[in-house]
Amino acid sequence: MDFIRATLVAALLAIPGLAWGAGISCSQIPDAQNYLNGLRPGPNTRAAQHHLDLARAARSDAQCVSELRIVDRYAKRSAALDRRATRVLCADALHQNRPGGSDYRGPPVAGCRPTY
Repeated sequence: MDFIRATLVAALLAIPGLAWGAGISCSQIPDAQNYLNGLRPGPNTRAAQHHLDLARAARSDAQCVSELRIVDRYAKRSAALDRRATRVLCADALHQNRPGGSDYRGPPVAGCRPTY
């Protein structure tokens, strides 16, 4: 039974596109670095950067792809937190003390146009 399972797994991994590393390659390290540079600092971003450094230092393609998969997981978590954290309520007719309002006293916020 184990021989049949091993043969089936080997056959599936031999088919292009079904391999565990499909879609991720070590040539994507510069793209991953550019993506991480755009994320806010935090524990997930630091973990992603750590694993990206490990991917750069990897001695084999399999190890590199494995680390890049981990980078992807942490980067997705960090990006999701960034999206949640950047929701800003802009000023409206009743709330002029929010960004973009006439009573707002703070730094300008992208996406909130002045409403006077």
